[in-house]
Order: sequence, then structure tokens, then C-alpha cells
Amino acid sequence: MADSLTLRLYHAARGYQDRVTRRLSEVLAEEHGIALSPAQLAFLAALICGETTTSEAARRTGVSRQAAHRQAAALAGLGYLALAPDPDRRNQSLVRFTGAGTRLMGLCRAILADWDRALGDEAETLRRAAAIMAAALAQGDGDG
Repeated sequence: MADSLTLRLYHAARGYQDRVTRRLSEVLAEEHGIALSPAQLAFLAALICGETTTSEAARRTGVSRQAAHRQAAALAGLGYLALAPDPDRRNQSLVRFTGAGTRLMGLCRAILADWDRALGDEAETLRRAAAIMAAALAQGDGDG
């Protein structure tokens, strides 16, 4: 069987994402009294581009539209998101951050930036690797 660097990177990235969201969930709870699950944090991270639909959030996170709507509704109940009917698409909801959600994401980014500093000299290597991976994915998008 052929060895695939892309497959190894895929698994490494998924594992890294899982560990980051798990640890971030722990730090938010222990140091800031904010109880959010890794799944909730992953959902919020998929919304960093501002207002989106629950369908788009579902696509980004790899869950069903129903699961995305439940997650969005739960986070809205906690005050981090606001939901509104999409005037352009029937049966769709628009999702956006509230002020509390924006502050939460700022806190998460600050925590992650602290972790970035711990990478030291490897940070630049990882930045280059991320850029190479993003460029490779962009090239693949046009092959369709």
C-alpha cells in the first residue's frame, strides 16, 4: 500500500484540532468559569467569518443541518449567538455572534496566541506548512 503524506497530514490535523478544542474547553472552564464542550467550541470556530446560515455551519463542521441548528440554538441560549430567519431562504436561519460571543472568541484567540508563543522557533515552520497546505487545497478546488 502506498504511503500518503496527505493522509498522514489529514490525521495529524484532525488529532491536533481535537486536542486543541479539548484543552481549550478545559482552560475556559478552569480559569474563566466558562463551560463549553469541545464540540461547541468547534462549532463556534466554524463561524469566525461573521453571519452565516446554519446550513453553511453544518457543512463547515461536518454535521447535519439539524445538528447544526440544535448546536446554534444551544449556544444562542447561552447568549453567545443570535439566530434570525434568513429572508432569502425559506427554512434557514442566519447565525451571528452576540457581543458576549465576540468577547468569548476574543478570549479564545488570546489563549491560543499564548499557546502559539510556546511554539518558539517551530512557529515559522508551522506557518509555512499551513500556507503550503492551504495553497495545495486551493489548487485542488479547481480540479473538480
